[in-house]
Amino acid sequence: MSQQLRVPQGTESFFLEEAVRHKDILGRLEKLYRLWGYLPVQTPMVDFFDSYSDLLDRKRQEESYRMISREGDLLILRSDITLFLARQMALVLEEDHLPVRVFYSDSILRYQNHEDISHNEFFQTGCELIGRKGIMGDLEVIMLLHDQLTALNLPAFRIHIGSRSLFRTLLSLHGQEKNEAELARLLDIRDYEGLCSYLPCEAADLLFFIGTSDEFRKKVSSLSEGMGKGLKGDLSLFEDLLDQLKKTEKDTCFRVDMSEIGGQPYYTGFVFQAYMEGADRAIASGGRYDDLFGRFGRDVTSVGFSLLLRKIEKLMEHPAPDKPSHVRGEGKDFAELYREASRRRDRDEPVCIG
Repeated sequence: MSQQLRVPQGTESFFLEEAVRHKDILGRLEKLYRLWGYLPVQTPMVDFFDSYSDLLDRKRQEESYRMISREGDLLILRSDITLFLARQMALVLEEDHLPVRVFYSDSILRYQNHEDISHNEFFQTGCELIGRKGIMGDLEVIMLLHDQLTALNLPAFRIHIGSRSLFRTLLSLHGQEKNEAELARLLDIRDYEGLCSYLPCEAADLLFFIGTSDEFRKKVSSLSEGMGKGLKGDLSLFEDLLDQLKKTEKDTCFRVDMSEIGGQPYYTGFVFQAYMEGADRAIASGGRYDDLFGRFGRDVTSVGFSLLLRKIEKLMEHPAPDKPSHVRGEGKDFAELYREASRRRDRDEPVCIG
């Protein structure tokens, strides 16, 4: 087939009414970011690969698109906006700027697999709250995600909250810090027996827990004295977070999920993912990463999330966009038609000439 009749596998484009709907949804989300005090940022499409290689595990490196610059440097195409944003913001942040609230809406490129060639290009929107420590920052970002999903009138959704910190403390209690990557993999594929080969089954049971805040408290009360004492600090923080969520009267949308530890090793605290009826995987993910900016020379905390906008657009009901009316007139010249159309456009009416 001629190259002129082909497009690269996995790339994404949308046109006409679909594009109108996309822009409309994006506009609603960006308005809400602004109402929460977040300002827009734009990250570059390419950057030096070496700046990120230590932060990408082998799987992520294999998924990334790379290219050689004209000067011979190895470049990486944007596969994770959080990483690109952290590096760019670290170059310009000053102490008196903090805290900084920013949001983004852009595409990423990430190779998936031969079986699913339609999803290599994704459109993400998300936010970062930079320089705010503690659960107040975590709660702000979690509730912003909640309000974004609510504003879109989506089918039923749930936000699952876990903790990378608690996971690491649990590994430390049993001398398994060096096996973090392997245990994270076993947890991701739900290999209970595999986890029990490294950890006591009580610990594996805890990591497999999913439930409401009340059910979580019952689970905590049933832990053995040694485990409860070892995890006391992390469990106390978790219960504080759950107490605040309950006071918002929105807590029915949340679940405690100890298997949620963040898909990237740079997460350090609370992590969360949003799931929705009809979606085959999480539609949004985020959490706290207090050490990430330090990798780029700026010791500052951060928490944020990203939302896969195109994934949820396909599951939403959309009204058809307004079709423009037309101004026509036998014997009228363009200037007359233009003036008539302008009067109607001043009333926010879409109008085509002719």
